[in-house]
Amino acid sequence: MRIAELTDRYRRNTSAAVVEIDARGGRRRLTHSELYALARSRADQLHAAGVAAGHLIGIRAAGGLDWISWDLAAVMTGAVLKAFPDDTPIEDAEEFVARHALALLITDHAPAGALPYVIGPADVPGEKVVPATASQEDPGDLHSLVYSSGTSGRLKGLRVSAKGTEYVINRFVESFAVTAEDRHLIFLPLSNYQQRLSLYCCLWTGADLVLAPFQRVFPAIAEERPTFLIGPPVFYDTALQLHRKTGGGASLGDFLGGRIRFSITGMAPIRRETLGAFAAAGVRLLEAYGMTESGMIAWNTEQDHRIGSVGKLIDPQAVTFLPDGELIIRRPAPLSTGYFDTGGDAADGTYRADGSIVTGDYGRLDADGFLTLVGRKKDVIALGSGRKVHPAEIEGFFAGVDGIAELIVVPTPQSQRLGAIVTPSGPDAPEARERIRQGIEQVNRSLDAHQRIASVVFSAQPLRADPRFMTANLKLSRGRAADFFADAVAAPGTAPDHGPVATPRGRQA
Repeated sequence: MRIAELTDRYRRNTSAAVVEIDARGGRRRLTHSELYALARSRADQLHAAGVAAGHLIGIRAAGGLDWISWDLAAVMTGAVLKAFPDDTPIEDAEEFVARHALALLITDHAPAGALPYVIGPADVPGEKVVPATASQEDPGDLHSLVYSSGTSGRLKGLRVSAKGTEYVINRFVESFAVTAEDRHLIFLPLSNYQQRLSLYCCLWTGADLVLAPFQRVFPAIAEERPTFLIGPPVFYDTALQLHRKTGGGASLGDFLGGRIRFSITGMAPIRRETLGAFAAAGVRLLEAYGMTESGMIAWNTEQDHRIGSVGKLIDPQAVTFLPDGELIIRRPAPLSTGYFDTGGDAADGTYRADGSIVTGDYGRLDADGFLTLVGRKKDVIALGSGRKVHPAEIEGFFAGVDGIAELIVVPTPQSQRLGAIVTPSGPDAPEARERIRQGIEQVNRSLDAHQRIASVVFSAQPLRADPRFMTANLKLSRGRAADFFADAVAAPGTAPDHGPVATPRGRQA
């Protein structure tokens, strides 16, 4: 795949289609060639508006065919699309455009017609409307400007590379044998760059693509019958829950449209129980690992997979491990070449002068070359004893405790010991909680002192399914989880909801 050749690749394809499902369930369909015609007309409109190569086109709007057409129009004109997250506030459109040096802003979040260079996704810009505050980038290898948030929830701007984009897509097509027979469905915002990788992949291979909002995703899957899906763990957890409640005896595969040949998850750790449930149902759910900075690093494939790992390294020669297990990536074409709009945080040591990228993730390879992630560097808990632990690794020790749907490890107040937030898998009754405590205590006996859970807080709802504890990328915010734990422990009158787990004698921390 080459971005410079993408337009010619899909412009004459009259069989493949892109389908848009809106929040009300409405359906709009364009063949690839019809999508080309729409994008071509919008590229002409950009030229008439005064947009030239290197100009920045901002877009802050709900995803759909209009969003996609502006993206493809930017490719045709050599402009750089700057994609803002869907929740980006625009209080003063004129100030917003000037601050971001935009030539045009496409948004459904500002009054239309107030400014000539601010238009709605379906509108047509006027002629020569580019404001004097607009700047022009030297495109070079720059394909787009995007924003990404990690587990902290703090947004960082990333300069996405054309070569890096091509590299990731080519490796994906090769590893997963994507062809014109495939049909892909996406439901995350198009401002998330993974979704645009999916778009370009489908246009290049001639596969169908369906766009659906998250609130309509399961009806859309049933009706549109995709052959592969990519989503965060919470999506697959939700799919299992809905299947058990509303599946009506249908298999999980049939519940997901009946044509799924593989599904991919990443972005955050997934519960082993979810992976096991999909495997038992004969639906292949594959973990993968990557980051917007570097691109994909490892993935399981249909032919080569191992539950509990994130797969084999895509480029073993590009990965090194520091003595503490942190992964360092150095490849000729990383997905992103650097940060912008980091709020004074520079690049937080991610991009090194020698061209390597520090992942902030700890991992280890097994004898067969499968990578298991141990945890995030920023999530490491420093205990009062001076020992450091990875919460994700500790959580793995307790994965088999009966009655637990979710367990999240956090530091106790003052970080003296480890605590856990537990969601029971069954009715949240006192006897169920006591059985869970006993199960945790039994695991504690097999662990070193610094690895044991000292106290537990119960939550009726899993934190990974609660928007209050999720980042924009649907990742768990461990900081918010730790605050929740501390508040619950400190709250008066909450003794039934939390309490210590007995520490075995002779193994005091």
